[in-house]
Amino acid sequence: MEDRCVDLPSECWELIFNHLHRHHHQFLEPVSLVCKSFLSLSNPLLLSLTLSPHTIPLLPRLLHRFQRLKTLVAEEFCGDLDALLSQIARSHLSLQSLHLSNQKSAPLEGLRQLGSTMKSLKSLKCYNFGRLCDGDLIEISNSLPWLEELDISYPTFDETWESEGHITDAGIEAMSTKLRELQKIDVSGNFFISDRSLVALSSNCVFLREIVVHDCCFLTPNGIGFAISNSANLVSVSVNGLDLNSPLFRSPLQTIENSFICARALSAIEFSSTVISDALLCSIAKAHLPLKKLALSHCQNFTLLGISSILHAHQFLSELDLCGAYFLTDQCMKDLSEYLSNVTSINLAACSKLTNSTFFILTKSCSSLTEIKMEGTNLGEEDHVVDLVKNARIRSLKLAGNGQMSDDSLSKFASVCPNLELLDVSLCAGITGGGIAEILKSCDDVRHLEVNFCGGVKSFGADSKLSKLGVLKAAGSGICDEGLVMVGQTCPWLLHLDLGGCSGVSTKGVKEIVRSCKGLREINIKGCLDVNAKFVTRMVFSRPSLRKIILPIGFFPGYNQRDFLLRHGCLVCYS
Repeated sequence: MEDRCVDLPSECWELIFNHLHRHHHQFLEPVSLVCKSFLSLSNPLLLSLTLSPHTIPLLPRLLHRFQRLKTLVAEEFCGDLDALLSQIARSHLSLQSLHLSNQKSAPLEGLRQLGSTMKSLKSLKCYNFGRLCDGDLIEISNSLPWLEELDISYPTFDETWESEGHITDAGIEAMSTKLRELQKIDVSGNFFISDRSLVALSSNCVFLREIVVHDCCFLTPNGIGFAISNSANLVSVSVNGLDLNSPLFRSPLQTIENSFICARALSAIEFSSTVISDALLCSIAKAHLPLKKLALSHCQNFTLLGISSILHAHQFLSELDLCGAYFLTDQCMKDLSEYLSNVTSINLAACSKLTNSTFFILTKSCSSLTEIKMEGTNLGEEDHVVDLVKNARIRSLKLAGNGQMSDDSLSKFASVCPNLELLDVSLCAGITGGGIAEILKSCDDVRHLEVNFCGGVKSFGADSKLSKLGVLKAAGSGICDEGLVMVGQTCPWLLHLDLGGCSGVSTKGVKEIVRSCKGLREINIKGCLDVNAKFVTRMVFSRPSLRKIILPIGFFPGYNQRDFLLRHGCLVCYS
């Protein structure tokens, strides 16, 4: 094979591998094992590396092998983080993004060393740190003054609830004077910051483009309004858990409603679990923003009037999230649909009054739609017969939690979405294996299927092989050994299989899946009581492609056995 690799110029192989990396990245690993030439050509394609405790001993070799890494993720690292960063600093990589979340404290010494050698680093994520205070934030700013993105969200708080030892307005103010190139910041969950922090960020960080402030209880509409009106480059704002309609925090000179007039670049607005008003939505409509994304998930105190005004004014909107808008009915959606011709993704989850009619209205009227989310609605309920018009653009349907939905309804949904690639009907008690089989016959492009907790799905089949199905999530479903035999026969290139809690699955069924699915990489058999724990080792040897097995109850491999299986390329764990 080594001789055959030179038949084509390396530039041609690079084009082929780049195509694999973009569209079928799971096949890059086996390609790299073919010969040394393929290995050297595929190594530069890996741009992101996630470190686990098991990969740390191999880190020097990994950093030497993958010279073009841009992102390094060490979110679950348990060890000397300063030493790890020191090693990375000496690697001569040109990292752009570093994820250091879920740590006990900030690795200040390591970040100092990193800052002295790696001027390319633009993004740092430090969410869920056990300890993060003003001093840490200032030290990070001094070490990496060229940062463009910073995530310091949701640090762990002790029971004293005192500001000392946590991030406050003083820390944000000091940081904002040092990170002059900052473009994106997430300060969610920092309970001791107030409007002062937003004033400092919008005043000192002139390139600021994105602000995320969730669960910051001392922020008011005044601070949000100041940030929107005084950040000339702001393109995205995300707010959670505030009362933007409260009269208690109204400034007589500046209200959040009139702040949008100054936000000439704002293209994404996300309000979640927030009290808003029709007046606020109308003010956004009048501002004529270049709005592409609007999310009002679980917001309160607005009506059809407000949402109609903003959609009428922004008919080039591409993403719309109205999750939890309880007042929406099928007639409301029919009225709104005339403004949604450019929407590609819509979320109507938890809108309990919406039925099948809304689904067919969307597929017929919204010609640009690629994704529909209608979890927890009233799908399955039909008021009258509607015209079924195919929409070839739709690729994703997330319809979980619709207890009334039947096989017949699902069949109709699939009939108008012939190019479907992702289908989630988890927690739909009325769906059976026969219904799923019909879907897979008419939609042979399905790559991702979720039937979690669908007790009626015991098996499913199709007349031809489903060569494109790569992910099957069937946790807690009624699937049994016979069903797994059918899956093995019809889905030979399955990559990820979740059978967690499937009581009808035994060693026999798992054995058939492992034998038939030649590319299987991950399998979850936790809670499968009839799977013999001793079969796990045999799985690894009989299917070399396996990279992760979530273990069944009763299997407690020792360190030596886990290490032995890991050296064969497979991580065995409990979650």
